Amino acid sequence: MNKWAGTLLAGAFVGMLAAFPFQHTFVGGFLFAMSSAAAIGGLADWFAVTALFGQPLRVKWPDWMGTNIISRNRERLINELVHMVQTELLSIPNIRARLDEHNIGAVLLNYLTEHHGEKAVNDILQRLAGDVMAKADLKDLASVVQNYLLDHADAVQVSEIIADVGEWTLRNRYDDRIVEFFAAELVKLVRSPSFRLIAERLIDSALQSYEKGMSRRKWVNSAAGLSAPAISAKLQSWLTGYLEEMSDADNRHRIQLKQMIEQYVLRLRTDQHLRYRIEAGKMKLVDSLKGHIHVDAYISENLESFRQAAASGTTGESGAFPWITNKLRQTVDHMENKPEMLDRIDQTIKTKLYAIIEQKHDYIGKLVKDKLGTYSEEELIKQVKEHAGRDLQYVRINGTLVGAFIGAVLYLLTYVVERVTSSLGG
Repeated sequence: MNKWAGTLLAGAFVGMLAAFPFQHTFVGGFLFAMSSAAAIGGLADWFAVTALFGQPLRVKWPDWMGTNIISRNRERLINELVHMVQTELLSIPNIRARLDEHNIGAVLLNYLTEHHGEKAVNDILQRLAGDVMAKADLKDLASVVQNYLLDHADAVQVSEIIADVGEWTLRNRYDDRIVEFFAAELVKLVRSPSFRLIAERLIDSALQSYEKGMSRRKWVNSAAGLSAPAISAKLQSWLTGYLEEMSDADNRHRIQLKQMIEQYVLRLRTDQHLRYRIEAGKMKLVDSLKGHIHVDAYISENLESFRQAAASGTTGESGAFPWITNKLRQTVDHMENKPEMLDRIDQTIKTKLYAIIEQKHDYIGKLVKDKLGTYSEEELIKQVKEHAGRDLQYVRINGTLVGAFIGAVLYLLTYVVERVTSSLGG
């Protein structure tokens, strides 16, 4: 475009010089007027375009002529660019609007499933875990983990966990399965000879304690048939019947038990005193066990097994840590089969992003300003030329062409006016 602009300007000068000797004729005058106006327009716009970047013809022009515009207005130009980026292009509403166009959970799932992202993430996690296992002091690491768990036990709301487990159990009817399982197992226990023997011993001990060697009491017990074998047999029969009845979903006691569980779960959500007592009991238990808990030994042992697996070299397709691969696979499966999970991921990430954007939005302008501040005047001018140079050459071309058009129109108007005036005067 620069060559085209230069060629048109040179053509205007050549045309002006060529038509100058013939300007007394209509055609010569027309071409001279058009060429000279085109040359003037092209020169004026060339001066204006060149003045943006420096001194036209490398002559020190007066400041009032507006030369070297970019250098003289460097600070204002940078501030306006910063303002444009921060308040128009990357304003908070614009950023939110662009983010709202996409479901970030769906984008992550697409990356994991369609662009080999699952393998890439697995490789990164495997390498990271391998490096940790290879370089970490496992005893110290296990000790740190144990101390962290014990010191931050207060952050774990046991009452909330129990309530969650209770609600999940009731919602999925696992309470019925648990009752049926324990009822069946307790029936087996009650019917066992061991239970019968223990019951007889306890009952016999109770009877002897009651009789205290008194003949009258012994005679009454004997007459009533209150012997240890008889009572234990009846107890065994009664417990078996009671437990078997508990297997019935419509059993009154089973329904009452279910209602008690539901009420307890509700209290865990609403009764602050109960929650406080549970959390206080948790902390009391943790404090009493701190000197006796040795979770670090268990953690260290498992970490050592991971280290040996990583160093063995026989890792297979799942890598040295198959549980990482399996967990990642499970996560991807959940994301594929549960659209609501994608929505939760999307909302969670966006909520965090929106909070960060609100707090740190000014950093956008600072970042742009710092980046532009690193450019020297020459680099800044070069950047402007690279991005706006083509459009600026259009200014020169338009100046030449518009100048030629105006020159031609003015000449024709002048010619017509002279002819009309001449004819009227004649």
